[in-house]
Amino acid sequence: MLARLWNPDVLRGFPDVAEVELAALGAKLHGELGLSGLLVGEEFGGSGANREFATVAAEELGARLAPFDLVGACTTAQVLAAGGGQGGASWLRRVAEDPRPFVFAWPGGDASWSIHDIRTATVSGEVLSGRIDYVPGLVGSPFIAVPATSGSEFGIAIVDGAAEGVTVTEVSRADSLRAIGHLAVERVACTFMPVPERGFTEALALGAILLSADMVGAARSCIEQMVEYGLIRRQFGQPIVTFQALKHDVVDAAVEFERAKASVYRAAKMLDALSDKESGVAEQAVVFARIAKAAAGTALRAAAKQSIQLHGGTGFTWENLSHRYLKKWVTGNELLGSTDIQRRLVYAASQTLGTSSALVSK
Repeated sequence: MLARLWNPDVLRGFPDVAEVELAALGAKLHGELGLSGLLVGEEFGGSGANREFATVAAEELGARLAPFDLVGACTTAQVLAAGGGQGGASWLRRVAEDPRPFVFAWPGGDASWSIHDIRTATVSGEVLSGRIDYVPGLVGSPFIAVPATSGSEFGIAIVDGAAEGVTVTEVSRADSLRAIGHLAVERVACTFMPVPERGFTEALALGAILLSADMVGAARSCIEQMVEYGLIRRQFGQPIVTFQALKHDVVDAAVEFERAKASVYRAAKMLDALSDKESGVAEQAVVFARIAKAAAGTALRAAAKQSIQLHGGTGFTWENLSHRYLKKWVTGNELLGSTDIQRRLVYAASQTLGTSSALVSK
């Protein structure tokens, strides 16, 4: 379906800055792919899939550079499921069936994944006010799940992105296919649902895994394109990919890709294995999600830069898609914590958990 709706010819003709077209295309993919309900239970109209299946979908979307916010839908579903209750059930059904997408309004620059470390919006009565900066997926008129406090209680407040009092300020970013904006909400009617702290952390770990899978898919496409072009392009009567300098660089990028892919799927399986009685597993699942994010950032950076280098003069042109993959890395790497930040947090967690050697060996 992506090959039909979003093939390279369509992508090459897509303007670099086009919020209206981006919203329309995202809505079309949302309607035809039906991926928003991937993690919603079948009893609520969803697919009832696990996180590993969602990771597969994210990898394929990344490989095609598809402008579809799977992260927003899946993290919203995760938080709603963690909150439970009748209100959560009705909104889960809307995540799966509503023609409008959902966005999880967590600040994209945050790497802590803790509700205590961000500035939440405030619920007073039945209205929401506050500001969340650098939110990915804010394009068009989606439903927005906003981290909020009501009195001393943490939870999410769901608002209609088209309502009066909701203001989105577009943010300049390298990857024009990933919409990012600052969200301001001023006394907007909302539905508030309490969510435990762990529910937010697990949702953000899932979001990081899906972002990582998106970058892994992009890295895979870069490597495939390098090999294809390297076999076609010839110098001195030989395919250029057979030259030692280029061949070694492509192999290095492939090794980083394999390492990242293994880390991403291991993290997804660990998140699927969580249970309420296994707090130690929960902490390790977060660490594995951080490892996946760090590895994916490294893999896409290596693959995208090498793709531009191997394509030579054409690698710097608009017609060549290598620049799109590099821009995806520039933007995606910073969301929910960059590679360097994640490595520092993994090290800190390993000291706390006393599992440094186990994490490294795995």
